[in-house]
Amino acid sequence: MARTPRFAELRRTLRLAEAASRAGISTAEAIERARAAERERISRRKLMIGAAGVAGAIAASHPRMVSAKAPPQVSVGIVGAGLAGLVCADRLEAAGVVPTLYEASYRTGGRCFSLGGTFGGPVTFPGQVAERGGEFIDTAHKTMLAYANEFDLAKEDVNKEPGEVLYYFDGQHVPEEDVVDEYRDFVDAMHDDLQASSGSPTADDHNDDDVILDQTTLEEYLLTRGAGPTLTKAIGEAYIAEYGRELDEQSALNFLLFIHADKRSKFTPFGVFSDERYHLKQGNEQIPAAIQDRLDAPLHLGHRLVKVKKTAAGKIELTFKNGSQTVVKVHDAVVITIPFTVLRGITLDPSLGLPAWKTQAIQEMGYGNNAKMMLGFNSRIWNASGSNGASYSDLANHQATWETNPTAPTSTRIITDYSGGLRGALLNPNAVQSEASAFLADLNLVFPGAAAAATRLQGNKLRAHLEHWPSNPLTKGSYTSYMPGQFTSISGNEGKPVDNLYFAGEHTNSFYEYQGFMEGACLSGIDAADTILADWG
Repeated sequence: MARTPRFAELRRTLRLAEAASRAGISTAEAIERARAAERERISRRKLMIGAAGVAGAIAASHPRMVSAKAPPQVSVGIVGAGLAGLVCADRLEAAGVVPTLYEASYRTGGRCFSLGGTFGGPVTFPGQVAERGGEFIDTAHKTMLAYANEFDLAKEDVNKEPGEVLYYFDGQHVPEEDVVDEYRDFVDAMHDDLQASSGSPTADDHNDDDVILDQTTLEEYLLTRGAGPTLTKAIGEAYIAEYGRELDEQSALNFLLFIHADKRSKFTPFGVFSDERYHLKQGNEQIPAAIQDRLDAPLHLGHRLVKVKKTAAGKIELTFKNGSQTVVKVHDAVVITIPFTVLRGITLDPSLGLPAWKTQAIQEMGYGNNAKMMLGFNSRIWNASGSNGASYSDLANHQATWETNPTAPTSTRIITDYSGGLRGALLNPNAVQSEASAFLADLNLVFPGAAAAATRLQGNKLRAHLEHWPSNPLTKGSYTSYMPGQFTSISGNEGKPVDNLYFAGEHTNSFYEYQGFMEGACLSGIDAADTILADWG
């Protein structure tokens, strides 16, 4: 599973290399077989379980489907009204428990944050809706799809657009075949590591080899295993963009566990390699907005959490700042959904009795430095280069791109510039025009003609918006990104409750499920609600 469609393209390329090696055929033949299969557009859903099966699977995963039991008498506070908090409240209300929601900002949805349409924003892309945060919904994201179906929200399949991903390294375009060839040479060096690893290491369950691989940086791994120069650049730019940190800040297991098939992605040789991927045409924020509209739960906006403690009676006391006022609330149970990057700046009183493993997760867990910049164009200039807008490069002001809202019935287009690592951290949201101009100059090398095709507004300004999650005080980062050593010291501990203090958010969902995704946020909210209902029922 990938957070970006370009990362899914890289996964397809790398697994294509494995398939070619297994089948004993040339790289060119493997690529042609893959493209032929993709042109068929065979639906995996129809092949596996059929359309009715998918509808049943989505219905079975609906977050409001809970057992018909008498609701427990429990006062629940939920801190954070992003997807995790709203879904948790939705699940609790379906069981007859009405919680209270607290949100530091003056909107709900968190990092599910749409730009345009009914949601407005500082920049208008006529006839199109972009995403400041979470953008893609996979066919395996049953909870998100269940909500989209329930609320009758139109989806677009972003994989329908023709064209390929373009690689641009060392001042020139690099054919996909070069990446595949180098990866085929690299595969053998990985086999011993894949066999040595337990396959799904966590803090509670790992072997000695997992620890060694976990503590190895991805930069060191590629170097010591002999990855070729083109492959190193392709993997490097993809992983910096996908996980939001430089290669020397990422565990090698991020890469090895991506290759090692897990619950989130299955490899089908010469079939449809990348999962079908959706975006809600009128904005993903429609889902949290619709959930909020139907909740009975009181919602307190502008409430910034500053302290959490346990009372003498064993209840959880929350202290908020609401403007100049201090607000204190007490609940039987509390769900904390805010990112650990923010939680580590909040006073967690010793009365909570947080164990060392939970404190370590809160204080040390890595987050990405991803930013998204959307740029308007008057045409699909990238089609002339054979691309669908997808690209990777090693340029200073360009890392990864894709076309956003590609099925919108308008002649204007949007390219999303997705950055991570040092570049993502250093982008200046107060200098959007200069950042957009620098990006456009590099994009013009990848897609010749891009500079001329960019939309210009009054004063020759570019139509651009930059969403900078690393500097947002309510996130202080983009999403979870395990640093070296954190699979075997933190993974699996993020979502564990401590007595009557519960945790939710994408960061608390398992890496082996949907950590870092909107679906992971939803599932974490469901898990927290179900645990409360079980504990207090």
